[in-house]
Amino acid sequence: MKKEDTAAKTPETTAADSSDEYSNARVPKSARRSALSLLTVSLGYVFVVTSMQAGGSMGVGLTFTDTVTATLLSSVILAVLACAMGVISAKTGMSTGLLSKYSFGKAGTYVPVAIVVVTTIGWFSIDAYLIGQTTNTLFPIVPIIPVAILGGIGMTFTAMRGMKWMTWLSNIAVPLIIIFGIISMVIAVNDAGGIVGMNSIVPAKPIDYSYAVGLGVGSYAVGAVMFTPDIMRFSKSIRSAIIVMIITLMLGNTFMLLSGAIGSVVTGTPDVAIMLSMQGLLAPAFLVLVLNIWSTAQGCVYSGSMTLNSVVPKAKRTWLVIGFGVIGIIFAIIGFYNYFGSYIDFLSATVPPLGGIFFADFLVTYKQDYPDPDKAELPTVNIAGFIAWILGFIVTRIPFGMPVVNGIIVAFVVKAVLGAIMGSGVKTRA
Repeated sequence: MKKEDTAAKTPETTAADSSDEYSNARVPKSARRSALSLLTVSLGYVFVVTSMQAGGSMGVGLTFTDTVTATLLSSVILAVLACAMGVISAKTGMSTGLLSKYSFGKAGTYVPVAIVVVTTIGWFSIDAYLIGQTTNTLFPIVPIIPVAILGGIGMTFTAMRGMKWMTWLSNIAVPLIIIFGIISMVIAVNDAGGIVGMNSIVPAKPIDYSYAVGLGVGSYAVGAVMFTPDIMRFSKSIRSAIIVMIITLMLGNTFMLLSGAIGSVVTGTPDVAIMLSMQGLLAPAFLVLVLNIWSTAQGCVYSGSMTLNSVVPKAKRTWLVIGFGVIGIIFAIIGFYNYFGSYIDFLSATVPPLGGIFFADFLVTYKQDYPDPDKAELPTVNIAGFIAWILGFIVTRIPFGMPVVNGIIVAFVVKAVLGAIMGSGVKTRA
């Protein structure tokens, strides 16, 4: 029987894995889902107001033409990363946390896991705050923090219910955000006097083009690299995974960035709630925005808890989800949202090189055939993974060409070479 089917597991063990969303096991073929189901969940991740915020920051700092090209380029970079991760996870059936163990070792994996934990909690806190801020913008009498707390509790609950509830909520949120996003863009273009008018608008505070691309990549870098395996390990085929990720990033992500960018070019503000309010859309779009934020925030908690569960397998995923929710709510209360720009820049430097490392391992180190998690004796620390990651990160800090792309390529090449020379260090138990 194929490795993906986890033949060595008993029905009882498989049932336990299923109830815990296969946190520490391959997803068997019997549990794989349709491409449409996975696309809905994936779009629920990428259809997020924070991507509109990033697009807004790009729009107020670039000309309209440069905004469009920077948006498309960032989506292409993300699509390549996501497709690579989709291929790996569909083939192996393994989550981000398990893949990290093979690339960084049993103890070494705590470092990338920590990055995932911090970033997912950060996203969750920003999303919780946005629910409060959006409510306050429409109803000024309602304070931000209490609503953020209530939103955080609700989003934690649906994440606890797993893929089934996440799919249901995304089915509602995705079509509605498309409708209002289109309406917002049409209003903005009309207010500017058409495409010609959009092109004539000069940004008050111009930003560097490569920095803008970095903002676009950073807006969903964690999703492309870290969230993709948690979704696509349920894919029935590699082909389905690639199709889902191309649609998600090239259509979904581009749409969200442009939704924020086009509106910000005309209104002059990257703040989505204020922008929609200026367009007279906040009231009718209020529920849509909340659902949109909700569908992504629950994904942050789901993927973050999954990844953490891979290094603390004895911990119940339910309690990890609750822990994520509580800490995320605390972050929202103390104002983590105010560091949004710095946070995006941090993600664009630290996360993309991981994608290069995972793909190098898949192609070179393990030659598309990872040992089964139940039988693999992993090294404590995989030095090659850390060398590749550090060099990839350093390269993203060098202002030459497209720093994000350079970091991915360097991390891939270094890990591929070291993997070929040093091997995986993995021993297989009988």
